[in-house]
Amino acid sequence: MEPQLQGPYVPPEMLSKRPKKSWIIPASAGLAAGTVLGLLIGVTASGGGVSSSAMSQKVIDQAVENCSMDAEGYTVMDGGAAIELDTKGEDSFDSGTSNYFSYLCMLDELGVPEVTQQKMSRTRALDGTQRDTWDGLQASWSYHPDSGINILIEGAKN
Repeated sequence: MEPQLQGPYVPPEMLSKRPKKSWIIPASAGLAAGTVLGLLIGVTASGGGVSSSAMSQKVIDQAVENCSMDAEGYTVMDGGAAIELDTKGEDSFDSGTSNYFSYLCMLDELGVPEVTQQKMSRTRALDGTQRDTWDGLQASWSYHPDSGINILIEGAKN
């Protein structure tokens, strides 16, 4: 009677115990420390496009470049501490950008939260001036079909 083999044949030298992997714990600690450090640097550097304390000329310039914003669509104020965004309304004499995609891009680049953007898009002419704050910034905006939407974003007042 022939012996029946079960499973693959493993040579005896392969059956010996494997050496302990003493590098696993230090490598895991290094990976964890690197991940935490990377997250801290990323959160500090990105801040959703704007530092959490205030707006800056550098952030505004970068947003304008990234979004290809028309000069008619924005006004920088107080040396970069504030910006006004303006969309063109139905009035033929109204200034502002007619590039709605650039306007939406600017909101994203300047770190305006989605909730605030929804509030802005739902504002009606009879609602008057609306306001919202987030991460050390505040926005006030109004809308009228003739003049479009006008948004002022600046550092929050305490």
